[in-house]
Amino acid sequence: MNAKWLVLLVAALFAIVPAAMAAEKRCKAAGEKVECPTQTKESLEKALANFDKEAQDMLKGAGGSTYGIAPFDYLTGVGKRTSKANTETFKVESGYSKGTGKTEMWDRVKKPASGEQIYNQWANNWSPSFKTSLVPGANPNEGKQWYYVYCVGCHGWLLHGDGPNAAYLDPYPRKLTAGAEYMNKKTNVELFTVIKGGGAAVELSDAMPAWGNLVQDQDIWNIIAWIRANADVKPITSVADYLNPKSSFDPKSAANAVTPLNAAQNAEFKEAQEMLEASLAGRGGDLKGAGFVAGGLRKTAEEEAKAMK
Repeated sequence: MNAKWLVLLVAALFAIVPAAMAAEKRCKAAGEKVECPTQTKESLEKALANFDKEAQDMLKGAGGSTYGIAPFDYLTGVGKRTSKANTETFKVESGYSKGTGKTEMWDRVKKPASGEQIYNQWANNWSPSFKTSLVPGANPNEGKQWYYVYCVGCHGWLLHGDGPNAAYLDPYPRKLTAGAEYMNKKTNVELFTVIKGGGAAVELSDAMPAWGNLVQDQDIWNIIAWIRANADVKPITSVADYLNPKSSFDPKSAANAVTPLNAAQNAEFKEAQEMLEASLAGRGGDLKGAGFVAGGLRKTAEEEAKAMK
């Protein structure tokens, strides 16, 4: 074999092997390898088509939904105004001028909330809000905001792993609602590590990016609280189901042993933090990203613990 063909062969192998390895990667839960709960290729292609249809409907000012909850918009997560909001399927105007693409969310521009509600008004009007937390010192309502900004594109609005980007990833995103079979077996430290450092930080696919340079540690804990609040939530059949999820996660389980209130004293968490801080760009020396960073309406873990049961 001449040198030219040898180079081409090696290049082809390097192109094939990473994709094959990514497809073969398996998750661990409770220390054991398990089949990661993901959507099928067909379901993701259908979800992508649904997102596209929802976008086109919005441009037309049309009501309805692509997945069965009439007044709800799967693409943006906001309500659609109609005179038949309690029916399951319908084809009506959204309540605004035809062709404007406007939905219920435009009311919020005209009537902005006050105080802390300004921070949450875009999501909390049409998504679950919680008075309690399954992770002491973390707020699922604030975690929801970060999830909607950074996670929904892959993991989907309902955490089912069916975001508009999911069909293009290898392997596919995890179903974050798969509690008993998967997520409830993952510890808070594992979830913190994979969110902050990406899939590579836990020897999984680097299709899951590291978010540690974009969200602060307390924000990550809040995202974990949001994920825990959605464990094994039943399929939605109504807006009431959507706004009142029932989680299967046990806050007294071993998976919840480390929380933002005690993490600084936990050896496993401190080891993970040291690794994450060393691997993230811009870290080292005085440029540490760990710990609490004030900003916006962010609260400390202790403040969140007092505010939420």
